Amino acid sequence: MYTELETRVLDIRFEDEEIQHLTTDKGAGRALLYKRMTQAVKVGDRIVVNTTATELRLGTGGWDIVRQVLSRKEEQWSTSDPQGHIMKARYTPVQHSVLTVESQESEFHGVFTKPFSLAGSPVWLAELHSMVPLLYYLTQQLNKEYRCCVIFDDQAALPLMLSEQLRVLHQERDFTSITVGQAFGGDYEAITIASALQCAKMIVKADVIIISVGPGVVGTGTSYGFSGMILSHWSHSVSALDGVPIWIPRMSFADKRKRHYGISHHTVTPLSQFTFEKAVLPLPYMAKSQRETVLSQLNKASYRVQHDIRFAKQDDVSHHLKNALKQATMSIQTMGRKYEDDPIFFLAVAEALRVGLELAE
Repeated sequence: MYTELETRVLDIRFEDEEIQHLTTDKGAGRALLYKRMTQAVKVGDRIVVNTTATELRLGTGGWDIVRQVLSRKEEQWSTSDPQGHIMKARYTPVQHSVLTVESQESEFHGVFTKPFSLAGSPVWLAELHSMVPLLYYLTQQLNKEYRCCVIFDDQAALPLMLSEQLRVLHQERDFTSITVGQAFGGDYEAITIASALQCAKMIVKADVIIISVGPGVVGTGTSYGFSGMILSHWSHSVSALDGVPIWIPRMSFADKRKRHYGISHHTVTPLSQFTFEKAVLPLPYMAKSQRETVLSQLNKASYRVQHDIRFAKQDDVSHHLKNALKQATMSIQTMGRKYEDDPIFFLAVAEALRVGLELAE
């Protein structure tokens, strides 16, 4: 399915170097324009917007996407740095080149011609985009000097500038992003997870390295048809580079869907069936009944290797977590739920960070 329509720009509600938020007279009534792929517009311009996601009423599809500006007749239009030759969104009408850190043209090229090891460093694996700002503000609670680097894979939104949370985080001194694969818009661009890890360690010199995705993950209610299956690939890449993969469990006792209640099968399935190198799975302090539920779920799984599964014996994180949520510039939610609605999700992220930092020491 593909749908589009012609509409007119009524207002520019937000604009920065990368994006415009527009009010339009048709469709969803609001549209996103990515400046690296479409020339910026003014009020009154006629545009063509892709309405597919809004027609389907997708969770993250509340915006139409500008595909073409009709009222501008420039014969040639270009943007961005022409140095790079690695294509993103390859072989689509919006393909564009970027300068990746590994490229021969890059000032960092020499770094990637040398052997590399994570040398026992922890790397946190975060299935959901909502985990990213939470992790950052938690690191700042624990140590304001920590440099946090997030590697964004292409299993969800490709343009990083879609995320309002990331537009805020990119203003923070100690936050850095790397976009990998077909994802684009990070502080650094990389071709693979492995070289992004090398960049995070050797160039960014990050204290906390996280692998995650942008907003808009996919799930189908099936055994293997969900974005989180990529976690096993991330875990193997970290292990192959002599790092310690720290799986952040997706947990909920508010989600009514059986597959996400307790510890989500989005964590258990890729960890148990598809991960062949040992990983660490920290679990937060829970009430007895909750612990028994999660333990039962874990015991029913069939594992390829014996993982390091750690149940917290006491609550060492809720104080830091509450302070982190207060520090956050924007409200942090997951599936529309705040901390008060589903505390275990937030506590699981905090405990995973604590355990990983403890291992690093």
